[in-house]
Amino acid sequence: MLRTDSGLKYFSGGQGMEAVICHPSLGLGRFLFYRMLPSLSRRYRVFTYDPRGIGDNEALDPSLSAWVEDVGQLMEIADCPCHLIGVSLGTWVMSRAAVAWPDRMGRLVLMGATREFEDGVQQVQARRQELSQTPGSMEDFARRYADSTLADFVDGELKEQLIVDMTTCDPQRYLSAMAEIYLTSNAAVFPRIKVPTLIVVGTRDTRTSPADADAAASLIPKSQVRVVPDAGHLALLDQPRRIQDLVEAFLATGELDV
Repeated sequence: MLRTDSGLKYFSGGQGMEAVICHPSLGLGRFLFYRMLPSLSRRYRVFTYDPRGIGDNEALDPSLSAWVEDVGQLMEIADCPCHLIGVSLGTWVMSRAAVAWPDRMGRLVLMGATREFEDGVQQVQARRQELSQTPGSMEDFARRYADSTLADFVDGELKEQLIVDMTTCDPQRYLSAMAEIYLTSNAAVFPRIKVPTLIVVGTRDTRTSPADADAAASLIPKSQVRVVPDAGHLALLDQPRRIQDLVEAFLATGELDV
């Protein structure tokens, strides 16, 4: 385990002349990418980490600006062209990193992207109320989240790992992290992305729908959308092989076959 100058703990593996940096979804850590790592590491240097407020970095305060700065530090450490992969919350982070450091960028992959949550205030308030009334706090919430998010055919061990991962997050830090993105629009950021961008969305995604993905793509100049059948908001867990094939093909060329 390594550390950035700001104290973020991270892991780096693989080899190659280019790097891939992965930022997971709200309340989740680096385990989200574990199925992609063996294949990606054969071609790229891969950076994974638990974001601020989660797991290894639970003690660090979560904020959108800090998450973005963490990515910038990892890009500097990589010292080579960097491809960024962001899932859900990670799409807010990685889109801003792509704009902030265009000279370090390769390609951008956004999974579960949306222009904004129009009802963000209401959703944060509802989640705060839900957590305040949950007897087991994050563990009970995490179990409900897993049940409602993952496809029925995802294996039980993976589901339990997601629950364990999310349970490490303090409820107040989770709510703070949620507010950082649910109350922030991407409308002014997306048009400033200048690198080839792949937007991935599952057909069963009820949080950021295929329509949301199309709306995001309409704002990002060099973007394309791929809709993954039988996948929800965490498509890379529901359909890992399909996502892996899409991501690797896109990172290699910046394009996908129509």
